[in-house]
Amino acid sequence: MYLWFQRGAAWASKKGWKNAQALQREEVNQIAIIRHGAIGDQVLTRVFINEAKRFFPNAKITLSLIDTRSYGAPVDMVDSIHVVEKVRNGKKTSIFERFNQIKELGNQDIIFDLANTNVSKWVCILNKASLKIGFPYRSLENFFYHVTVKRSDLVLETETMLHQLCILGAKTQRPFDYGFPNYEVNNANPYIIYFTSASNDGKTWPKNNFIDLGWKMATAFPHYRHIFLDGLDQHEKVDDIIEQLSNLNNIEKQEVLPYEKAMEYLGKATMVICNDTGVRNMAITVNTPTVGIFFNTVPYRYWPRDGLHEIAFGENHTVPTPEDVFEIASVHLKTIRGIV
Repeated sequence: MYLWFQRGAAWASKKGWKNAQALQREEVNQIAIIRHGAIGDQVLTRVFINEAKRFFPNAKITLSLIDTRSYGAPVDMVDSIHVVEKVRNGKKTSIFERFNQIKELGNQDIIFDLANTNVSKWVCILNKASLKIGFPYRSLENFFYHVTVKRSDLVLETETMLHQLCILGAKTQRPFDYGFPNYEVNNANPYIIYFTSASNDGKTWPKNNFIDLGWKMATAFPHYRHIFLDGLDQHEKVDDIIEQLSNLNNIEKQEVLPYEKAMEYLGKATMVICNDTGVRNMAITVNTPTVGIFFNTVPYRYWPRDGLHEIAFGENHTVPTPEDVFEIASVHLKTIRGIV
């Protein structure tokens, strides 16, 4: 195989160039994909796995996970699972135990590191592979890999993941194939979903803004059910929002759903409006239009430019107002899927 890049796009060691040329795509039999992350990161990995299967038709694919960051992992799409346990029987595992677990991955033809965590680097160090490919944040981390792909805040992260295959000559497909069913939108009883939480406070739009937005949307679009999703933790509950909007008969709450039912529920929605969070990524993977609210993270890294997804963010790094989000969501609602 040839490494397809020029200056600035990627890096490869001399050994990386040599080992790549010695590999024949049809003879690649063992691939490991390392992915550590929350559910939003896990569901996006499905695109990479689908493309890896197409490009390496004879390869057995192992997904390498850590037990504390594996919920929603695409285990249904791979041949085997490798798990590094940080906790066992309620106790933290020792470094010795973790190293032994890491080495259980075994020899691979290619390791793709989509995590760039401390554990993922040890997975690369302690297991042999002809090619180890990653997308580190710092050039010093080239030490762990034979080939690295540059990472940009201005390029969709899913695209950056796929660059690890493109550098080997893969012709990745568009639109992305996440491997989920094509859910039919519930046009008989249409609904818009709102999720108010995020992974940290810095990415969480104020609840009062969601209350204001909910009132504007429910009033402007009375024929839609406007559903606020509960989160798992107490601070993610939406009872206070529902109470504030109780005079509107098209405002509802949806309690937490199991993973499979949640994907179907998102897949049948007309639109999802939420922060930069895993729920938005879940909606993206089932091709439900979204409006993402950004003010603390760079939006371009998480914004698929396929027409289904919009973002609201302050151009000068300010927090978007409810009026800003309402205007964007209204226009988006009127243009996607022929909705009027």
